[in-house]
Order: sequence, then structure tokens, then C-alpha cells
Amino acid sequence: MMRLVKGMGVILTIVLLFSVVALGAANWPSKPITMQVAWSAGGGSDITARLLMPYVEEIIGGSIIVVNRPGAGGEIGFTELAKAAPDGYYFGWTNTPNSVAFPIARETNYQIEDFAPVANVIYDPGVLVVRTDSPYQTLEDFIADARQKPNTLTVGNSGIGGDDYIAVATLENMTGISVNQVPFEGAAPNITAVLGGHVSAGAINASEVKPYVESGQMRVLGVMDTERCHLIPDVPTFRELGYDVVSGSARGFSAPAGTPREIVEKMAAAVEQAMQNPDFLKKAEEAFLLLKFMGPDEYQAYLFEVRDTIQALYDQNPW
Repeated sequence: MMRLVKGMGVILTIVLLFSVVALGAANWPSKPITMQVAWSAGGGSDITARLLMPYVEEIIGGSIIVVNRPGAGGEIGFTELAKAAPDGYYFGWTNTPNSVAFPIARETNYQIEDFAPVANVIYDPGVLVVRTDSPYQTLEDFIADARQKPNTLTVGNSGIGGDDYIAVATLENMTGISVNQVPFEGAAPNITAVLGGHVSAGAINASEVKPYVESGQMRVLGVMDTERCHLIPDVPTFRELGYDVVSGSARGFSAPAGTPREIVEKMAAAVEQAMQNPDFLKKAEEAFLLLKFMGPDEYQAYLFEVRDTIQALYDQNPW
């Protein structure tokens, strides 16, 4: 009899627990939501979050507070996200390749299994860019000078293990050149370094340099994609120039693993709807955002696919 009573107690506890979770999901959101960006203000992810979230707020009927947690190329933010309570009130940007590359290259306090992917918003190809008064008119000019001056030219990136870093390392392996990569905490300080002449070139994303290309402050030497980018259609791809370098950043966000699926799906649906809002689309075009929505399942599959690709690259050439 005692075992039966204990068993019924356990069952009752489980039923009550699921009831509380279901009720919480049904009433979500009932308090402000934190949307963490693991990079500094002014970069592509920060701009995207601050443009998009007001439209998401209107759909879900709750407030979303965007906060920046820069450091270690995004690792500080990824770790904080992984450790956050899975209650539906904490989300964080889990951009590739950074979020999946770091646990491959070193010991981290998170794995991508610690995330519940929600939605991807942007896919932004990488570019190699210089200041307009740079002596490098073409990618070949840059490579030729790097061959003549080993370990002399400097290239800014948004953190070791990120898409920019991996792309330049790939170019080094492919051409036999050797440059000094300089990590920054996001695109904004990287852009500042290029414009200030503090680095020879910058590996950044296309949308992030577009305003400076338009204003005549920067020149793009090549696009790291399978086809030309419509933001800078006159710039050839690395492949067109004979270098098989394809790299970019998918910018999306996740919740901590264990977040109720109903909340994940509600947030993803709100993001998809917000991304179709004509007013948002106009602002996104003005901000040069390259939109690409992926829902929870597709985004999760993409993250694992990227991890497999980077694992294979790292096994061949550890960084």
C-alpha cells in the first residue's frame, strides 16, 4: 500500500509539473524577455536584433530587452545563454560559425546541445575589405604583397574561430601566404580599425561594410560566396578569382535547452511573421540586411551541419 501511495505521489508531482509548464507557456510572455547579443553594439547582429524585435514585441504582446554581452568572440554570451533558465524569458544570438566552432577548437563551458534553436534571421557572406586609399586594388594585389612580406600584413576579424578568422586561415593555407590576424569584439571595432588604417585589411561581412563602400571609404577585394552579392554586384567572388573560399555568418538566435517547445514555436512564428512586415522589410533593406529565415528544426539541422563541416576543417588544419 505504501509503495502504491508513493507511486501515486510521484505521478501526481509529474502531472502538476507538466501542468505548470503548460500554463506558463500558455500565458507567455508575462514579463519582459531578454534578447542577448554576444557582440558589441553597432555590429550586424546588434543592428538586426534592434530593428526586428520591436515588430516581434507587437506580435507576442510583450517587451523584449536587447542586451549586449561581448567578449571572446561571442563565447561569453554563448556560455551565459547555455546557463540561463529555460523558462522562455532568455534568448541569445548563436551565430555561425562562432557558436559551433569554439567547442571544437578548445574546451568551453557550453556545447550546441545546450541550445534550443529558435530562428535564423540573416545569412551574410564574408568579404575582404581595405580602406579606399589602400595600395591594394585587387585581391591578387593583396596576396602578392603578402607573399613578399610574410607575417607582416594584418587582417582584422571578429574573433578567433569565427567565420572571418576561418576564411582568412583557409586563404593562407590555399595560397601559402602568412598574415597576422587581429581579433576584435565584433564587426564595429573591426571596421573602425580598417577605417583608421590600424590594419592592412578587414575580413568582415558584406552587409556590415556596404555603407562604407557606398560612401567611398572602403573597397571590397572579393566576396566569399558561391555567387556575387547583390549589395555589391560589381565585386567578384573569391571563386571567380581562383580561390575556393566560401564563408559567411548565419545570424539567428536560440533559447537555453529545455525551454518549452510551445514557447520556442511561438517565438519562431512571431519572428517569421515580423520578417514579412512591409515596414520592417523597408528598414531591413535600408540597413542592407540579407534576410534568410529558418525555423527551429531547419535552424537546428543547419547548426549541426556547420559543426560537422568545421570539425572536418579543424581535423585537417587546427587553429
